[in-house]
Order: sequence, then structure tokens, then C-alpha cells
Amino acid sequence: MLQAIRSKATSFVVKILFGLLIVTFGVWGIGDIFRNRAPDTTVATVGGRTITADQLSQAVQNQIEQLRSTIGSIDLAQAKQLGVVDDALQKLINTDLVDLEMERMGLAIGDQAVRDAIFKNPAFHGANGQFDRNTYIQLLAANHMTEAQYEAGLRTDMLREQMISALVTGMLPPDELVTTLYRARNESRVADFVLLPADAGGAIGKPTEDQVAAYYKAHGDQFRAPERRSFKVAMLRLDDLAAGIELTNDQLQQEYKKRLDEFSTPETRHVMQILFSDEATAKEAETQLAAGKDFAAVAKDVAKTDDPASLDLGWVSRDDLPKELADPVFALKEGETTQPIKSTFGWHVLRVIGDKPATQQSFDEVKDKLATEVKHDRASDRISDVANQIDDAIAGGATLDAIVQKFGLKTATLDDVDSEGKGADGKSADLPQPSDTILHAAFSTDSGQTSSLTEMGNDGYFLVHVDKVTPAAVRPLAEVHDKVAEAWQDEERKAALSKVAEGMVAEVKAGKSLKDVAAAHGLVARTSTPVQRSGGDARLPPTLIARLFDLKPGEAVYDGSSDNIVVAQLDSVQPADPAKNPAAVRKLATDLENAMENDLISEFDQGLRRTFPVDVQQSNVDRLF
Repeated sequence: MLQAIRSKATSFVVKILFGLLIVTFGVWGIGDIFRNRAPDTTVATVGGRTITADQLSQAVQNQIEQLRSTIGSIDLAQAKQLGVVDDALQKLINTDLVDLEMERMGLAIGDQAVRDAIFKNPAFHGANGQFDRNTYIQLLAANHMTEAQYEAGLRTDMLREQMISALVTGMLPPDELVTTLYRARNESRVADFVLLPADAGGAIGKPTEDQVAAYYKAHGDQFRAPERRSFKVAMLRLDDLAAGIELTNDQLQQEYKKRLDEFSTPETRHVMQILFSDEATAKEAETQLAAGKDFAAVAKDVAKTDDPASLDLGWVSRDDLPKELADPVFALKEGETTQPIKSTFGWHVLRVIGDKPATQQSFDEVKDKLATEVKHDRASDRISDVANQIDDAIAGGATLDAIVQKFGLKTATLDDVDSEGKGADGKSADLPQPSDTILHAAFSTDSGQTSSLTEMGNDGYFLVHVDKVTPAAVRPLAEVHDKVAEAWQDEERKAALSKVAEGMVAEVKAGKSLKDVAAAHGLVARTSTPVQRSGGDARLPPTLIARLFDLKPGEAVYDGSSDNIVVAQLDSVQPADPAKNPAAVRKLATDLENAMENDLISEFDQGLRRTFPVDVQQSNVDRLF
């Protein structure tokens, strides 16, 4: 074959073919070796530093996990809507800005300061309330960190804290500012007010057809029908997948044996302890206890410990105690006391005052629970593979019905649902959960199209196929005629009430009291409770309360911002005295101090951004999320 190619290689036709191949490789093949580069994973640069997609992804995931621990199920789309991505990126940027400034200033934290911080951290303390190295190592291992990594991070955090502390220390608001603001916030005002009844402006007749038509033409948007969509939701739920998994009794028995520790409770003992600094004192305590002296009394007289809580270790298992203490303690009978035992913490004398034997749940007791957990675990292992197969089917052009049939997905069909999840009858549609996420997908997918496979929090995945889109449109007049007529009447009624209110205000301005003016209209004026700028009387609209603080005593105003119209006359002003509430003044001073510190830190941040330019690669962030 090769010889045949060589024999023809000199022909004109073959030279043309080789030329075309060379051009083809140059454009589509070999050239890619030189043109193709690793994708740029930079999401931001800060000064000379780079923030990568991996760093941002990890930061976002950490924040999502924190949110899930407080608000429950939340997926990436919801987290993005809540601003988690932007928040995580800004935190990474701010960390780099502060780090760069620390480097510029040559700041450092000594080894002794780091050591002291570790020793003082309660998370690393043992049962005796002191630093325990084993606890320290175990916690770091649980968080996949080495000692060097943790201590380097702690050193950086301490530097940041010191820098920020130095920046804001001494930032105190002036007393005059605090007292002035206190007086403004806590000043109270009392007013007489009248709520105008709906008929105070006289009877409002029915509109003519011309008036209805004119109102409809001018206010058509009030009668707009929202966009509605009909769609089908197909769900790959973890629970549904688990329900289809069959387990034999032998499989459950094997799982029970593997997880026997989960169904076993170790023996525990209620232990009292006295800790001594030397053996001689411990032996003296042992002698007195052997003579029948009370345990707490010996602790007080010999060990000089009079805190009962420090003596009681509570109920502990063998694993809760160091080995040098565990073996002697669990060799005792209830009521017996150990001889003095030496450990790294000193000399111990321990007494057992209670004993709970080890227990073990039988297979039959845990069989149902075990089956549920095993099925759920296997479904969790399988669901990602099924989701990938569904993705491949979508990419291959499979219809939603075909995917539903092939993978046995549960479905729900929704007709004429608006973006708020309400049906044509105005009632909430029976949407699967998470309804907000499903609605978002339904209203983000074109008619006749199927959405991408989307997470349902921790419960599985879903697809949406949009069957029909009914665009938003103004309803025909014939359909909303009565509603238009009612809206016209409401507007006319409010206009008539406003004229009455204006007249009442004018009468007060002419020298009458609101109570007299109200009586002349057959109404009764009431007196408000003292209100502050933040409110205080639910009968008064917030906008009216705000306007009261622009009045002088005796002046009147009306407010029609809500459905009702209220006329009010300021009766009195009750000044606030800072001297009568020093606690509130101190709290206000603290709030102002925090606000000033935050403002200063914000200015500091802007200054750092001018020193170390920040460039966010938004296109890379958008591709990532």
C-alpha cells in the first residue's frame, strides 16, 4: 500500500490532493496545537494576584452549604439570585486587597502570638478546659488541614484583624451628634385625626358607557392579563429512585453487620474527678476518701476546689477518656474510687457514681430504617449517572415524553399558570417543589422547547417542557367592563373625599379645631397615641406620621396615600430627654460608632482598590455560573 502511494506521489493529481490535505491540517488540525491554549480560568485580578474559577467555586459552595444549614434546600440558581456568587467574589477580592496592603506595610505576627491564640481557642480544649493537642490534631484532620496550613491561615487572619482594628480604634461619634440624633428619633407627637368614611364625599353614581370606555382607554394596563404558560414537569427524584431499588434480606443482614457500631451504644459511666498537681496531695485525698469523707469535701479541703461543676465529668464512654484513665475507671464498680493516676495533666482521683451498660439494637428493630437508608444511599450513588444519561438523551434530540418513558420519571402538568404560580382562576397552582425554581425554568424556556436538566436542591433533578405561551395582553373591555366601572367609581370617590379633606384642612387653617370641623361634618375626631418618626399608632398611615413632623402645633394636613383618607391636626410635641434614658443613648452611640467604622472601612476598601487595581472577568464568572 505504501509503495503504491509512493509510486503515485509524483503525479499532478496526487500533489494537488496532498496540498489540500496540508491546507486542511493547517486550518483545522495541526494549527490547533499552536492555537489551542488552556481555557482562561481567571475570574478576577487584584493587584498582582489572580483569583481562579476553582477558588470562586469553592467559596460559593461553602456559602451555599452555610445557607442550607439555616434555610434548608437551595440550589445554585437560587443562590445566584440571592447574590451569593457576587458576595463570595467580593470577599475573595477584599481578602487579597488586605493581604497586599499587609505585604506593602511589612506587617507580621510572631510565632508566640499564634501559639497563644491556638491555646486560647475553646474548640481545642479537652475535658479539663485546657488546650489538648489530640483534640487540635483531630479537628484539623476533620477539616482536611495540616498544622502548617491552619497556622498560616490563622497568622494571616490575625494580621487582618489587627490592621482593621488599628484603622477603626478610637472612632467615636461626638456627644452632640448622639444627643441631637437621639432627640430627633425619639421626639413624640400627638395629633387629632379623622378617618373619612367612603360616603363622606357624597353618592357616586354609575358611569356612562362613554366614561367606562374613556377610563379603559386611559388605564388599560390596570386590566392586563399576565403572560401564562402551559408546561409539563418531569422529575428525577431521589425518593422515587430509592423506591425502585429492591433489597434482599441477606443484603440487609450484611449491611447491618457492617454498620453494627451505629446500632450499638457503648457502656457509659457517670464519673467524678479531682485533679491534683502532685502525687503526695493525691494520696492524701485517697486516704481521706477511703476513710469515708465526702468527695466534694475532699476536693475543697485537699485540692482547694470548691466548684462542683469542675468535679463532675458527666456520663462518659471509654473512648471519651485518655487510655491511662479509661482502663482504671471502667474496671471499677459503681461507688468505687481509683487510686491516684498520673497523666499529662497531673494526678487524678476518679469515682464512678453511675453505670449504664452497653446496648445493641437487634436486626429486626432497625430493619426498616436500615432499608430506607441503604436505598437512599444507593439512589444517591445512582442519580448522577441517570442525570448524565438524561443529559445525553436531551443532547441527542429525545423528546420529553421519550425521556419520561425511558427513565420512569414522575410528571406534573400545569395549564395557564402565570409567573406567580397562579392559575387562570386566580388560585395557586399545584406546582411541585421547589416551585420557584420550576417556575423560573418554565418562564425562561421558549415555547415548544425543553429546559436543561436542573437541580431540585438535594432532592433530585427536573425538566420542563413548555407546550404553550399566552402573551400578556390587555383584556377586552367586554371581559372587564364591571371591573372598569368599579375602578372609575373608586377614583371618583377618592377625588370627592380629597375635596372634603382639603376643605377641612382649610377650615383648620382659618382658626377652627379639627374636632369642631369634624363635628360639623357629622364625624368624630380621635386623638392619637404619641407617635415617633418610626410610628406608634397603627391607625395612622406611615406617610401621614412622617408629615406630622413637618407641622407646628395647630396645623393640619391630610393624607390619601392609602385606600383611606385621613385628616390630622398636630396637637402637641413631646421632646425627648437623653438624660432620662442613658441606656438608649449608649446603644445609639454604639450603633453610630459601628456605622462610622463601616463607612471608614468602605473608604479604606476604595483606597485599596485605587492602589491595587481590581479587574473582574465577568464573562468568565457568567460562564462558571
